[in-house]
Amino acid sequence: MPSHPKLSAKNVTGDFDKFTNFMRRLVSVPHSEIKAKLDAEKRSKQKKRASHASHEKD
Repeated sequence: MPSHPKLSAKNVTGDFDKFTNFMRRLVSVPHSEIKAKLDAEKRSKQKKRASHASHEKD
């Protein structure tokens, strides 16, 4: 019975480059832009929660 070599745990060529490029793009986003989007998301969630809570009281 022939033995099959196990796949190595090493990255396939190009995976590390893809990861590095992704991380560079991610880190290049200014903090203020991320903060603004998070704040907008919080506000929209609070509005949804507030409108949902007001319907429950009826």
